[in-house]
Amino acid sequence: ALRAYLLNSPLLRGEPLRFSESGVRDVVRTVMLPYWNAYSFFTTYAEADAITLQDLEAAPPPAERAEIDRWILSVLQSLIRRVNEQMEGYYLYNVIPPMIDFIDDLTNWYIRRSRRRFWRQRESGGDGDKLAAFATLHEVLVTFGKVIAPVLPFITEEIYQDLAVAHRSGRGPASIHHEEYPESRASLIVPTLEDTMSTVRTVVGLGRSLRVANDLPIRQPLAALTVVHRDPVVLEAIASHTELIVDELNVKQVTTSSDEAALVTLHAKANFKTLGPRFGKDVKQVAEEVAGLDSDTLHDLLDGHAVTLPGGAELTAGDVVISRQPHDGVIVTADGPLSVAIDCTLTPSLRSEGLAREIVNRVQAIRRDRDLHVTDRIRLTWATGDDEIASAFDEFADYIAGEILSTELVRLDTVDGTDLEIGAAVLTVSVDVE
Repeated sequence: ALRAYLLNSPLLRGEPLRFSESGVRDVVRTVMLPYWNAYSFFTTYAEADAITLQDLEAAPPPAERAEIDRWILSVLQSLIRRVNEQMEGYYLYNVIPPMIDFIDDLTNWYIRRSRRRFWRQRESGGDGDKLAAFATLHEVLVTFGKVIAPVLPFITEEIYQDLAVAHRSGRGPASIHHEEYPESRASLIVPTLEDTMSTVRTVVGLGRSLRVANDLPIRQPLAALTVVHRDPVVLEAIASHTELIVDELNVKQVTTSSDEAALVTLHAKANFKTLGPRFGKDVKQVAEEVAGLDSDTLHDLLDGHAVTLPGGAELTAGDVVISRQPHDGVIVTADGPLSVAIDCTLTPSLRSEGLAREIVNRVQAIRRDRDLHVTDRIRLTWATGDDEIASAFDEFADYIAGEILSTELVRLDTVDGTDLEIGAAVLTVSVDVE
């Protein structure tokens, strides 16, 4: 951790450093622990499914694997290319940030989005996708370990010994530090795939930030999300991943549009920090002309084009401050020319589904607290004086029972059990193992 902290510090740029223990702890938190957790995730499920080296070798080739497998392999190879370029130029301080970014890609997107593929039961003759997931994660862990080994020599060595040396049947390097440093494999790099997934992740990030800013928990389903962009390539990337976005943001529908007019009204103000020094006493006139710009002109600015005002002043996006005024029932945020709008109107059915998801979450917590096995069946007895919670049980009984593995949902007037506060209401539940 100390080595990584110093490599990523101003020292390597010949600048002073005020040492901070919190900086070292951040390396542990953002790099070492996530990398170790990814390794632990792999070994836990590989052992549970008795995955062997022969299984990994029998996995489909990269070109025939799922899109998310091809994406993480492409990102890894792009990282290797970038790290080699920086190291060959002796810009060692430039190699840590992309490594941290990759760990985030691996843990917070690839593994999280692929979990169910690892959990799936093995089936005779139908293991192709499951083995592809295991093979991809194994390759990524071992190869990334070689990339980051000069920075984190000890943790990478331990992981390498377990994933590579311990299962090797023939001869090979006895240590990760005896391996050749990886060279990028151009055949695995797919820039369009990386760009597409980057766009999708941007949309998901914007959607999550909208939920947080407007106090809309992720367990509360919402009616619709609209992605607005004027580039048809971007819109196609979103349209081809609507199911993923629906799943990530818990919305019922994802649509795309090239026109924000139905969702927001654009407004512009002069950026006096840039315009003041350029136009001096004429800046007031320029500001008035900026305030009168129409929607098409503002979108041209957002697309990176320069525009000329009626008075002759030429402006770029940095010269104006563009804001979006959402229409009623809509919340909006943006990242440059990409906008995300969510219809936050909650119908009774959406409210009930949100409550059902919250009930499932709370009962699952009780299962964990009681150390129940993931396959243990239960009988749930419940009582509440709240009509909305009762409606959620009525409307989504099958969903609730299926998620918590309950053979029966029984409502009584009173229950001797655990009180759960759900919003302003109280739900009392009793969990009995069948």
